Amino acid sequence: MSLEDRFKYAEMKARHEKSLRPWYRRWWGIFAIIISGLILVILVGSGFYVYNVYKEIQSGKSIDYSKNKQQAYLDLIKGPGGYSIGAQNPKITIIEFTDFACPYCRESAPEIRELMEEYKDSAKLIIRDYPIHENSINLALAARCAGEQGKYWDAYDSLFINQDNLTGTSTIQTDIFSWADFLKLDAVKFQTCFNDRRYIDLIKRDYTDGNSLQINGTPTWFVNNYPITGAYPADKFRELFDGILQQIK
Repeated sequence: MSLEDRFKYAEMKARHEKSLRPWYRRWWGIFAIIISGLILVILVGSGFYVYNVYKEIQSGKSIDYSKNKQQAYLDLIKGPGGYSIGAQNPKITIIEFTDFACPYCRESAPEIRELMEEYKDSAKLIIRDYPIHENSINLALAARCAGEQGKYWDAYDSLFINQDNLTGTSTIQTDIFSWADFLKLDAVKFQTCFNDRRYIDLIKRDYTDGNSLQINGTPTWFVNNYPITGAYPADKFRELFDGILQQIK
């Protein structure tokens, strides 16, 4: 099977698996379950967890910093600004340190994309790179070079879908150029961007900031500056988001 055929197969498989997902694993089904569950949670009084996490986010008690150090901490989280999606004036800001070669990031990617669609009027997702696996930097560069052509989020989805086709190979540059053709990017512009390592300084800045924040794995999330590490379940994100929004009302 050619590399392009493998790309097509991976994309078709991802769409097929999504279409076969039972109703209770689709966003609208999960949303209905969550609404019912929230009513039950309120009745039994177990909503204190979400409330307490929210209070920690708002108070900053989990971060023992002076005012100046706290601002420095917040600046490290935000960084120079990465690609974002969601609300223009968000009530919830999620900053994700990710790695396109990380299997846990691949697991989380479709879920966070669905969550951003559900909460598109109140939440914003910002992506920062934390490359710690083989070929991670090349994949981060590929995403940013695709972003030059207005296809960052297409690249974000496709790089994770095709992770097995683009990691651990000896011909990574050739494979990435084939992937860019598959994504229908302008080949000359993409290859020039990639070969020039145009965004390497921004990727290094993200990585350095991640180290300063003592990130020890990917994905790492900062929800309104509150750190969460690992492939956090989608239903827990919903609980957290809903708790924040309820307290803001």
